[in-house]
Amino acid sequence: MDLFLEPIEPFVPTWGSPEEWNSAYEKLESYLRAHEVDSHLHRARLITTILHRISFRGQEQTRTTPLATLAIEEANTLLNEWFTRIMDLPADTDTSFTAADGRVALFLCDGPLRWPYAFLETQNVPNELKTAMRKSLMRAGPELQISSMVPRPIDLGLIPEFADDAMDALNRMPVIKALIGWLIFLAFLTFLFWRSRSWHP
Repeated sequence: MDLFLEPIEPFVPTWGSPEEWNSAYEKLESYLRAHEVDSHLHRARLITTILHRISFRGQEQTRTTPLATLAIEEANTLLNEWFTRIMDLPADTDTSFTAADGRVALFLCDGPLRWPYAFLETQNVPNELKTAMRKSLMRAGPELQISSMVPRPIDLGLIPEFADDAMDALNRMPVIKALIGWLIFLAFLTFLFWRSRSWHP
């Protein structure tokens, strides 16, 4: 896709501190890098657009939320709108599914590599990208069926009565249980001694 050199509108914030706007810019830079937007110019255009949208809301509406958080929320909103429009989804589609399916479809068709300047564009989106993403779109499966699991008694083998009686007897006689444990331990030591003697005749 050719790069359409649209002018970048100058952005001069009228509220907030320079540190806050710089932090928002850095968050958006990382956000776009994570989506493999490698062009510095394209990133700058997108970041300026998002910061303009936040600035237009006014300080009164945004003073309770950090600017960096608002920037990421705005980027996610634009991304969901972009996915919905490209993949021709209903407007009331759940945004969580739109974002997940859209990202999968974008990367499955190598969108960032094949169309590096199409990301979040509203006008210059190639039809090839739309077709490729729609083919790659992962449709959600049937709704999750919630089932209940009923606990079952433990299977004690072919003769559960004998096994149950034996366990009860051992629990009632801790001395016998300890003796059996020591006998098993001594048998294991005897086996180790015999093996060591057999290795060195």
